[in-house]
Amino acid sequence: MKKILYAISLTALLMGVSSCNDAYLDRTPKGAITEASAFASYESSAAYVLTLYDVFNGYTFLQGPSCLVNSPLATSTRDLYSGLLDNYNSGWSTISNSFANQTEVIPTSANSYSYPYVWIRRANILLDHLDEMEATDAQKKHLEAIGRFFRAFAHYALLVNYGDCIYVDETVTDDSEVMTASRNSRQFVADKIYNELDWVISNIQDDLAAPNTINSDVAKAMMSRFCLFEGSWREYHQVADESGTVTKAQLLARCVSVSKELADKYPNLYTGDSNDKHPGKGWGQMWTRDDLGNVPGVLLYNKYVEDVKQHRMGHYEHIASACLEMPQSTVDLYLPVDGLPIHNAAVKTYDYDGVTKSYTESAAPYDYANADPYKTFRKRDPRLWQMVVPPYKVIREANANLWNPDENSDGKYLEFVNQFTPRGVKQDNGYLVPNFSVDYHQIESHKSLPSTNWAGNILPNVPHTQSGAAGGPGSKDGKIGYFNTFPFQKCKSGYFVWKQVANWDKQNSTFVMDVADKPLFKIEEVLLNYAEAAFMTGAFNQSVADATINKLRDRAEVGRMTVANINANFDPDRDPSVDPVLWEIRRERLIELMGESFSFEDVRRWKKADWFVNKHQYGVWVNADDMANVETHTGGSTGLMDNATHLEASAATVAAQGGGHLYYFLDPVKAGKGWLDKYYLFPIPSEELLLNTNLKQTTGW
Repeated sequence: MKKILYAISLTALLMGVSSCNDAYLDRTPKGAITEASAFASYESSAAYVLTLYDVFNGYTFLQGPSCLVNSPLATSTRDLYSGLLDNYNSGWSTISNSFANQTEVIPTSANSYSYPYVWIRRANILLDHLDEMEATDAQKKHLEAIGRFFRAFAHYALLVNYGDCIYVDETVTDDSEVMTASRNSRQFVADKIYNELDWVISNIQDDLAAPNTINSDVAKAMMSRFCLFEGSWREYHQVADESGTVTKAQLLARCVSVSKELADKYPNLYTGDSNDKHPGKGWGQMWTRDDLGNVPGVLLYNKYVEDVKQHRMGHYEHIASACLEMPQSTVDLYLPVDGLPIHNAAVKTYDYDGVTKSYTESAAPYDYANADPYKTFRKRDPRLWQMVVPPYKVIREANANLWNPDENSDGKYLEFVNQFTPRGVKQDNGYLVPNFSVDYHQIESHKSLPSTNWAGNILPNVPHTQSGAAGGPGSKDGKIGYFNTFPFQKCKSGYFVWKQVANWDKQNSTFVMDVADKPLFKIEEVLLNYAEAAFMTGAFNQSVADATINKLRDRAEVGRMTVANINANFDPDRDPSVDPVLWEIRRERLIELMGESFSFEDVRRWKKADWFVNKHQYGVWVNADDMANVETHTGGSTGLMDNATHLEASAATVAAQGGGHLYYFLDPVKAGKGWLDKYYLFPIPSEELLLNTNLKQTTGW
């Protein structure tokens, strides 16, 4: 088991371990791998076990950061479904979210249904052969624990998406009764998962677990994730416990206990290294390090190694193929650094002096949600800056890789450039970013401004939106250019996502070259599970807040949560049906795990998908005197939104409002669309219903 965790392809698995009879074995070429030889010893079985880890490589049916190594959506795929992020490749005047647009249909086939059973089968094959191998009892128990972990993990994927599902704990053949079984109840499946993980925690042999493989702490983190999901689902969807199975109360209590156990064991969060030179050190760099092996609290991660296993996540966010953006409604979730919501009566706003590079409290407070992006980003949770490219403007010289600071408007444009590492090497005529034609590492720092494409060509201004035109006004002195001709790092909202961008990471115009490791299980998620389950069990107090939420806030350099100060008026934007303290716990979860594909499962288990999915996806605020720098593609005259109607504003309305938000997507509610309750569980693919007539379609479909 002392091996680096790499993915093994499904094809290799099927070629290397196949069902065979004695006659075939008699004709097997010398040295060929058979099912018998694959499990002859602990060592050969351990090699097979590595194939189970392939479940963590790029499968979008999973909750959490399954890494799409060759997709511009990277780890954020399921965050698109929740509405927290958006795919700006959707057409103009459309509803970009398929759930909000009510275009979800029953598929003929679906990987979310079939793929988990692939790993269940792999796990069951291993478990069926344990008694045949030459191994010690401890070694057999360890392999059994790993097989059980992945069997539970795959069944959990089915539970998350489908609720009721067929539970399989045997290697299936054409004659197996399970081939024509009806779906087991979610309570039955949850009980099986719970007991399986409980067995793994008690029996896995940590002394046999190599670094970065499944051990008892990973199993506990999985137990924490599962128990919160299922316990809260039953609470908010009013799913009754089933006699003889694990109860909602037991699930939530176990989430608290196992999460606290891990929180006590891993008391420190990662706060970055010398290459992370930004406020809130550590949060963003965890996704852009070449080695997570010694990062505190990372329990399991995808390891990438040059020329062995690589990805393209960071590279995509440098180029025109990138398609991730953040809508204004999600930006509004981020707290200012004082720890108060943006519309709290006591929240402060700040003015910036570009000459002294200092801040003073605004004499005339402004609205973070309806202000130009410099004010919107100002003194906000730095996790926003690590997720979305902050606004800036520099002077791009004739050499596309040479830039100079733009000191117009009293240094306003350099507010965030000054808080990041400058990109490039200082020359007499400006900062020069090397332009390598192939395979390069740009600079050592985690992130820097101004941003560039993969070849180092400078993007002179952000926000930078899609224009769809041959030309455009670009940047102008004293104004912000909201569209121009640069083809990369553009979006509709003006909030371009760059979570995976790492300056040091090796990149190539054509080939997969990135090697930054990506976390799969980490203590930050566990802390958030702990906080939420503690609230649901009546155990959340200031002490728990300090052990969970405030650890995350301290690293982010955001004001701490004081539970006693959170009342019904704390956040006027809160869903009034949600307890104000719980709302803040949920906010922290959404922010901390942003872009990691947790939010769709979160809003579904909270039964709050309509609140999030139905949000209108509009973009940054444009001051009225910048209106000429916006190009409309929606048939209106301004490309900006009427705040009252959420339709495209006239020029007169923009003038009256003092500006408007970029308007490209339709408001789903205004369009008569929006989330449907049947979407909380996925439909069974039609071909599965044809193959097994005992399967019943999901309610509502």
